[in-house]
Amino acid sequence: MEKNKRVAIFTNFFNFDETYSLCRVTVDQIKMLLRNGYKPVVIVSDSFDPKGTIFEHVELRKVPNVACHNEVKKDESFEKDVDSIYQALKEHLKDIDVVITQDIIYKPSELKYNFAARRIAPEMPNIKWLHWINSATPPIKLNSLMGIFTDQYLDSFKVPFPNSKYVFFNEISRGIIARNCGVTPDDVRIVHHPSDFYEVYGIESRELKSFIDKRELFSADAIFVYPIRLDRGKQVEFVIKTAASVKELGMSVRCIIVDFHSTGGDKVTYRDELKQIGLDWGLTPQELAFTSEFTSSWSVNIPHKDVLALMRFSNVFVMPSVSESYSLITQEAALTKNLIVLNQDFPPFRDIFGPQNIFRKYSSNWDVLAGFDEAMTEGSRTTTAYGPGNISDNERIKYEKMYHKNTAGMIVDRLNNDEQLATNRFIRKNRWLDVVFKKELEYLFYE
Repeated sequence: MEKNKRVAIFTNFFNFDETYSLCRVTVDQIKMLLRNGYKPVVIVSDSFDPKGTIFEHVELRKVPNVACHNEVKKDESFEKDVDSIYQALKEHLKDIDVVITQDIIYKPSELKYNFAARRIAPEMPNIKWLHWINSATPPIKLNSLMGIFTDQYLDSFKVPFPNSKYVFFNEISRGIIARNCGVTPDDVRIVHHPSDFYEVYGIESRELKSFIDKRELFSADAIFVYPIRLDRGKQVEFVIKTAASVKELGMSVRCIIVDFHSTGGDKVTYRDELKQIGLDWGLTPQELAFTSEFTSSWSVNIPHKDVLALMRFSNVFVMPSVSESYSLITQEAALTKNLIVLNQDFPPFRDIFGPQNIFRKYSSNWDVLAGFDEAMTEGSRTTTAYGPGNISDNERIKYEKMYHKNTAGMIVDRLNNDEQLATNRFIRKNRWLDVVFKKELEYLFYE
């Protein structure tokens, strides 16, 4: 879609208050527009100072400061203030195609801005107005609670705003908003509030943001992250095979191997083998990634804060290592609310991380059938063979695929039916800035 519309966001902001919800909504609108190739204009009051905020990155156009009231009130300077705002808007909107308003036509405190905007709209018929209605309280109730300006305030809602759509945030309330604003439900559009996941998940570095964008992690159902040095005892292949099996059950997947200190010798050979295993089991290069290959700054190691941010972003963690003294990465995965799958053949995991996790058999350097003194004797091992003895290699592969598919079934069931995991995935896939912008907001500029 050609980005040929000039978009303005019309607010009455006197300053930036990070705790004020309308400021947060506007910040997210600015982010959506900037990320998608637009150069928005933001209209604020004269006293607004953009220093240290995202408003430094957009063009600000200012209207005079005027007295505002939380009740519907016609003060002594009302007509003068409305005219001063009108005159400023008349100049500011000359090159604008779309105006997004923030409660301008609804809240009593915005009444002067409301009247000025209604005055100018018929004079600039080529401008499309999109009115964010951030409350479902009926205007009659607002007026009865706070009003002494009854006729003009309520009359303003009886005359639909020219060339406008009214925007709310859930489908169920469409009819309520239409009734409150004196329009039909066809004039109400639904745009859900997005979230900046970089901010929510603590994703700060340019490298990590680029990695997440290019790998399209936001859209995946199941995101596996395994921070590990590429020693064969870490058994990375089981993480890859589990991710591939989850994909086979119909979920979109991303498998991220954070492979630090793995630049030479058998570690390079092992990485090549793992890539081939991924292809053989059905993962594309987009679905299976090794962070060491993404950027030179990550070739040897990756900052711990970036690893933790990836952990916060992911939702499945598989730990198939044959032996660990503790496993801090498993602890961090649990603390960041990942679904945890542990190696059943390594008994200490049950003691360290509790019995409530998914446990699956991946072999280990612990002889689970021996007594305690013999369990960790050098050379001891528990080997899990998938399928019965005396079968061909092809048959053994079929049994192994069945086993990992069963593991995948457990994961898919938890992701779908654990309320927290399911809600997290739903929000991550549907409320990212770009998703809301492209699916729900941008088309309003051109309809």
